[in-house]
Amino acid sequence: MEESNSSIYALKTSAGQERNVARLLARKARTIDGVGISSILVPESLKGYILVESSTKIDLRNPELKVQHLRGVVEGSVGITFEEAKRFLKPEPIISSIQKGSIVELISGPFKGERAKVVRIDESRQFRLLLKLIKLE
Repeated sequence: MEESNSSIYALKTSAGQERNVARLLARKARTIDGVGISSILVPESLKGYILVESSTKIDLRNPELKVQHLRGVVEGSVGITFEEAKRFLKPEPIISSIQKGSIVELISGPFKGERAKVVRIDESRQFRLLLKLIKLE
């Protein structure tokens, strides 16, 4: 991705259709010569957008790039740098934002819907949390 002749573009998609658009674009990139797409990234934290690395400028007026749910290209002078795109490659796990004393809501199991206070975080066991059920009003 760090080649000087490739650029990274952000493409707008319909919300919730990012993976479908990426699959369709990937299929077209494999079967049609001249599209220039070398990689596609679907960041979980970037709803309604996908990142595409291409050796040619992405022009959605090209009939070969017509894909359902693809809405447009984010216009910019240079595109997206590799450093900006790199942060989407390994996103920070959500558990790292939880600290001792945080209030969390349980989303599964017998206590689903209940709130609990984080008493301890065992990082050696893949961020296993020790919770204490509390009554919040």
